[in-house]
Amino acid sequence: MSGHSVHIKLDGRTYSGTFKVDRNFMTVTTPYGKKTVQVDKAQHAALAQRLLEELVQQEKARKGSSL
Repeated sequence: MSGHSVHIKLDGRTYSGTFKVDRNFMTVTTPYGKKTVQVDKAQHAALAQRLLEELVQQEKARKGSSL
């Protein structure tokens, strides 16, 4: 997926993904999955970071992983 890079630091590790805005929807894609939310004139990068964090946390909880 082409788009903008997004990175977060969580529990001392760096995670990355991409985000793309199409019409009023932003999709964040990572190796752990993807999330789409409806957006208006929000700060896209900050929202993408939040979605990336949610995806990482969900993966950690699912696997009991130390990602």
